[in-house]
Formats: sequence, structure tokens, C-alpha cells
Amino acid sequence: MKSMTGYGTARVQTKDVTVEVSIRSVNGRFLEPRFHLPREFVSYEGELKKILSGTLHRGTVDVFVSRRVKNTASKAQMTVNDALAKKYMSAYKHLSKELGVPFNVHLEVVARLPEIIKVEETYELFTGEDKILKKAFTEACSNCDKERAREGKSLQKDLQKLLVALEKQVKIISELRGEANAQLQDRYEQKVRARLKGSEIDSARLSQEIVIQLEKADINEELSRLAEHIKNYRQLVGSVTAEGKKLDFYTQELLREVNTIGSKSQVAKITAAVVEAKTLIERLREQVQNVQ
Repeated sequence: MKSMTGYGTARVQTKDVTVEVSIRSVNGRFLEPRFHLPREFVSYEGELKKILSGTLHRGTVDVFVSRRVKNTASKAQMTVNDALAKKYMSAYKHLSKELGVPFNVHLEVVARLPEIIKVEETYELFTGEDKILKKAFTEACSNCDKERAREGKSLQKDLQKLLVALEKQVKIISELRGEANAQLQDRYEQKVRARLKGSEIDSARLSQEIVIQLEKADINEELSRLAEHIKNYRQLVGSVTAEGKKLDFYTQELLREVNTIGSKSQVAKITAAVVEAKTLIERLREQVQNVQ
């Protein structure tokens, strides 16, 4: 069993560049990757998605990639806008003539004017840098997956404890079933006799009506299905490849059966056990939301 919550990092460094990858995942219905890449690596997003889907199968996953070049000066280009500089000089000369101010402009003043000198960093990758990126990304995915597996073991223990507690409540309800049926039989018999008071009562017909009503209110089928669901649930929780979607389905089925028992029962002790069982199932549901 693996959790959908995890974190993993990796860094690969060469003499020219350092690539660092951080992956953070939380629960989600499907695999939803969100990439935060430097512009140099944007074209590799599709390949990175394939690597990611081979390791992590569900969850909302944020991927952060940073790239640091050791010698940035060697990867920069400087351009000079000669035409614009000449226009600035022409304008200065014109103002000097019109205002009668001596023309005395230093070169560094012109160089600092907007758009005269531009420094542009190039975004070309070093030879083999794509392999460096994929290596760092693969290691980060693996580290995140290991963390999800560690979290999964903790989830597995919690789910097993909750199942044991749920089985205790189901056992209490099962033991009270006979008492509930006896109370129902007395209640139905009293109602029928009250309605037919003063009339002759057909004992056979009365017994038949009581049996029909008891069959409608009996919780034996729900208890049987609950036992089967819990058995399947435990097998899923104990398996190495436990799937959160299947567990979520069985959690809904558990809640359905317990709700039906609650609607049928008129015994206070059973109602109390049903309330406790529903609380445990809700806790199961919360935990299952994090299972991959």
C-alpha cells in the first residue's frame, strides 16, 4: 500500500550546470501533474510526464525544476543599437544648438540610455543536459515514491486498527439481533391485538403476519454482507498493490449496510452501535482518500 502524500528531491551537478528537481504529491482522484520548469526545459515536459506516470499512478503532483549555470557570462550575448545611439547624439546636438549650451556628452552617458546596450542570456543547453534533467527527475520520482510507500505503511496500520474496531461493533449488533427480533415480535403482536380488540383473532393468520413483518425488519442479510465486505476490505488493505479506488468503493458499501441496519432497528443498544460503526467508517473513508 502506498500513500498519495510524498516528497522527493534530487540534484545532478556537472562542471557546467546544476539541475535540481523537487516533487511534492498530495491526494487526488487521478494523476494530475503540474510542472514548474525553466524555459530551457519546457520542451521536455511530455517526456517527464511519461517518466512520472511510470512511478506515481494517482495524486496531484507538483514538480519544481531549477537550473543553475556556473559561468553565465559565457552564455550571454551583448548587442548595441548603433542607429538609436546616433539618433540620441543627433538630438543632443540639436538641443545644444537651440539652447546655446555647449555640447559635452560622455560616452558612458550614452551607453546607459534605454535600449542602447542590451545583455541577453542565451537559453541553449549544454551537451547532454537533457540526460542530466531526466536523471535528476527519475531520482526525484523514486525518492517521492519511497516516501509514499513509507506513508502507506502507516496508513495500512491505521486502517487495520479501524477494521478491528468496526468488527467489534458489528459483533455487538449481531449479538443483539435476537433481542431486537423478540422485541419486534412483541410490538407487532400487541399492535395487531389492539386493532382487532373485541374480534376473534386467527392465531395462524396472526403468526403469518408477524413472520412477514419480522422478515422485513430482520438485519441478518445486512450483517452477512457487512461480514463479507469487511473480509474483502481486509484483503485489500493487506495486499501490496492496494488500490484506493477499490477501498473507497467498499467503504461506501460498508456505510450503506450500516445505514440500513440503523433504519430498521428500534433497539437503543443497536442504534448506539450503529452510530459508533458509522463514525469508524467515516474515519476509514478519510484515510482511504490518501491511498494510491
